[in-house]
Amino acid sequence: MPRRRIVRPEDALAHVVLERHLALRRGESVTIEAWSHALPWARSFVVEARRLGAHPTLVVEDENAFFSSLELLGSAAVSGAPGLVAGAPDAHVYFGGPEAFPRLLGLPANDLGSLVDRDGRGRYGSAPGARTRGIRLAIGDVTPTAAARYGVNVAEWQRELVRASLVDPTRLEATGRAFARRLARARRLRVRHSNGTDLSFRLAGRAPAIVTGRPHRGPRAAWERVPSGIAIFPIRAGTTEGVWESNRPAHDRFAQPNTVVGGRFEFHSGRLTQFEFDHGGESFARAYGRAGRGRERPVALTVGLNPAIDRAPEVVELGLGTLGLLLGDPPRRAGTPSSGFSFLAALAGANVEADGRPWLVSGAAAPPLRKRRRTERR
Repeated sequence: MPRRRIVRPEDALAHVVLERHLALRRGESVTIEAWSHALPWARSFVVEARRLGAHPTLVVEDENAFFSSLELLGSAAVSGAPGLVAGAPDAHVYFGGPEAFPRLLGLPANDLGSLVDRDGRGRYGSAPGARTRGIRLAIGDVTPTAAARYGVNVAEWQRELVRASLVDPTRLEATGRAFARRLARARRLRVRHSNGTDLSFRLAGRAPAIVTGRPHRGPRAAWERVPSGIAIFPIRAGTTEGVWESNRPAHDRFAQPNTVVGGRFEFHSGRLTQFEFDHGGESFARAYGRAGRGRERPVALTVGLNPAIDRAPEVVELGLGTLGLLLGDPPRRAGTPSSGFSFLAALAGANVEADGRPWLVSGAAAPPLRKRRRTERR
């Protein structure tokens, strides 16, 4: 296989995603799907796939044609995937869009969901991607339009996302396993922060989900996202007590307002009893008010594993040591009744005790306690 020096961020990203996340092999097929604004990234993936000896197919959604079709024919004509691909590929990479996403605001929720959730699911006929290793690249969502609406610098956002996407998934897995081992026998956690957070709860006793952006095979295989890096610890129902105050914003480009800042949540007997925000709480309140039974329950504690994430919009919960309290619908649990509501309140720099012993100190792993040696009597 010819070697070459990787210089451009597009080439580096393609190399890491195809080799380390998807483990693409010689002779395998890969579909690379992108909106037209993300073609500079997608082209590097085509070249890298060929360098690896794989067979790439590039699928492009032209944004001008998309919006022309939407205006003339309605959402039903352009919803879902652009079209069925002949046979299920071994791997699928998706760069999201559209760049001019504000033009979709105001559409009914069902139409909006079908227009933007287009990462290849349901396009492979009777076997919807069961053998396909799929990844959605968040770099496709970093555009001047999105940056302007969030009030951030697009170049800095892009650089942070690329750095985070290049973190080896094996490293993320090792960090997640190390966190999980420290909590393997823990019964109660207490989270505190100088901002007023003081929350305690019991873990559900199930193994955490450690998400690293490396897809797994199987009929229920989930499409992964890159960058990634998060551990999800289920919380036992009815055990959450106290106050949680977020110090990281929550972003949703299709919500109005699109940024929620300074959320304060009070819990009693495992239920959310009161909430308030410094800014953007209207979008939370509307979604919460429309949701069904189960919206008030804290279902999981998330712990970020990615050392390259700091404040990048839409992925702040991935930052190493950043905690997230997940309200509403539990992640990846088929058959669980859905409330139609999910919100992650992120908190960085917290102290966490597990059964009274330090686990995190200011967001960093506390050193393990040494076992005391028995002193021999003379």
